[in-house]
Amino acid sequence: MAFIKVFSGSLVEVQYVRQILQDQGIEPIVRDTTSSAAISGFGALTPNFQELFVHSDQEIKVKEIISSIK
Repeated sequence: MAFIKVFSGSLVEVQYVRQILQDQGIEPIVRDTTSSAAISGFGALTPNFQELFVHSDQEIKVKEIISSIK
């Protein structure tokens, strides 16, 4: 099962895009680099930076949705 990064940005931007995708029936995975760094004991280079991943089968549909909201 391969996942593709389709969006990255601030916490607010990523949560906004995540909600739009969920409204379309797509369940993305959010990776919070700030939390990951804190848990592992490292400092975060960019606070409140998140990445959004979806299954590779959904990549084209998701990119179309994201490009329509930019």
